[in-house]
Amino acid sequence: MISRSKRHRSAPNLPWAAAVIVILLILSAWVNQIFTHASPAPQTTTTKSSGNSAPWYLVEPGSSATPSLPFKIGESSGILWNLNTHQLLWQLHPHQRGPLASTTKLMTIYLILHHLPLNRVVTVSPEAASTTGSDIYMAVGEHYTVRQLVYALMLASANDAAVALAENMSGTRAQFVAAMNRQARKFDMNGTHYADPDGLSPNSVGTAWDLSIIAEQDLRIPLFRRIVDTKVTSLPHNSVVRNLNSLLFLDPSVIGVKTGWTTQAGFNLVFAATRNVDGKPVTLLGVILHGQHGFPPENQDAEKILNWGFHQVALKMNRLSQMH
Repeated sequence: MISRSKRHRSAPNLPWAAAVIVILLILSAWVNQIFTHASPAPQTTTTKSSGNSAPWYLVEPGSSATPSLPFKIGESSGILWNLNTHQLLWQLHPHQRGPLASTTKLMTIYLILHHLPLNRVVTVSPEAASTTGSDIYMAVGEHYTVRQLVYALMLASANDAAVALAENMSGTRAQFVAAMNRQARKFDMNGTHYADPDGLSPNSVGTAWDLSIIAEQDLRIPLFRRIVDTKVTSLPHNSVVRNLNSLLFLDPSVIGVKTGWTTQAGFNLVFAATRNVDGKPVTLLGVILHGQHGFPPENQDAEKILNWGFHQVALKMNRLSQMH
């Protein structure tokens, strides 16, 4: 009887309970909708793309103050990046335009390594053989593989190799230069204009900022790293080809990257090094441009900048470790 009476009393309350549940569900959905639309989406920061598209840095051009070097250098423009964090460590007129000289070849090799097979045989043309400046003394009709020519391009800074590669990829120098400028625009290298594949022309101009972009893209390519880290090699018709980047011989942590000099440009140097800081490998990438005679060689300035830069990284890592 007790159980039956309880059932009879609760039965009339079922419609009311169902109604309350429906109302609560409607209110819950309404409140959730309000908060979903009213709350802003989480903010994310893109530090760098992982593919071959243009890199995105934590620091926009000119937007962040960086410390000055505690010493003088002979160059009028420069930049230093921590490639592990993509943080800007130092800059000196990084958007000042000037002749690139042979640092132009950083774009040349980028295109070649992306478009030509390394085992392709290149026949030296009269135009390539007649190219002046730094070269490996090619003769008309000689044969080289693309692999051999990219080593000549980066170690000996061979202008004749640059022209031979450009012709083989695009048909003519002019068409190759057009491809160089298209790629520069894709990388947002807004201060750069190429006039040749080798950098002999004073009309091939760029900035320290832009050179750091193309150099970082090159350094993503394992073969490029091996090439620019090579001190000496041999090529057909050339018994020994020595890397013109004397910084490689000065500092074992250096992994490249490219020298450049003309009377109009002065001394240019793009450099990178990897050292262990607090037990972790850290890579710095630097550019110094338009060094003049009468100052210490650019490789000495680069070495001082690297030492200073790695010290700054170590200080920051120590501060972070103390905070935790």
